[in-house]
Amino acid sequence: MAGWQATDGPRYYRSPKLTGLPEVVHGFFTRQGGMSPGAYHSLNVSLAVGDDPGAVAENLRRMQQALGLSGLAGAAQVHGGRAAVITSPDQAREENIPEVDILVTTVPGLGLLIKQADCQAVVFYDPVNRVVANVHCGWRGQVHNILGETVRLLQARFGTRPGDLYAAVGPSLGPCCAEFKNFRREFPPALWTYQVRPTYFDLWRVSRDQLAAAGISPARLDLAGLCTRCGADDFYSYRRDRVTGRQGAVIALKA
Repeated sequence: MAGWQATDGPRYYRSPKLTGLPEVVHGFFTRQGGMSPGAYHSLNVSLAVGDDPGAVAENLRRMQQALGLSGLAGAAQVHGGRAAVITSPDQAREENIPEVDILVTTVPGLGLLIKQADCQAVVFYDPVNRVVANVHCGWRGQVHNILGETVRLLQARFGTRPGDLYAAVGPSLGPCCAEFKNFRREFPPALWTYQVRPTYFDLWRVSRDQLAAAGISPARLDLAGLCTRCGADDFYSYRRDRVTGRQGAVIALKA
């Protein structure tokens, strides 16, 4: 079933476009259902924010268990455009993965983990070539069209046809809260048209249009439409809280 998933532990959201597909599992997790204290309450998945390493390890274990996976692979995310293609479980440890924002794998049972607190996590699934990808897409990534780059990588490396791809954009900063006072300096003029009111931008629509331009069918494209900043206590939001944790988004091929 698509939508919110309630388990004994972590709470997460599933895209209706991906739910029910027999060979893939995914979840856009909230901040609920973990054991991190204080500002990181409770399902923080990032060691970089200053949380207790033992709490983060337990949070990751709970997420992995909730999705029935054999492992998780994450990376140090840097708002760049580099990719890591993981072809064996031995590559999955974060210390073995360079600073990247695109994760790709063909290994069944291995979850690709993106950590975010307002940026988008965008998951991809190619059912023909059995490959999944997970992308950390902030506004800097949109400026450089990291989503189009991901599609081109899948084409070049795996022979993916864009029309075969499914893609889902998870909870992230919505047009209600995405204010960029310095947009004339930060965004190219082509993105200025996404302004919905003075200094506020619809970054969801930017990603939708970039994915469509890369060849993904609207029938296989999903936007969660959930804002992390004004989503009450469901999500971490750097824009709202500054000192905070990171929630995780995961996609994997079923073992």
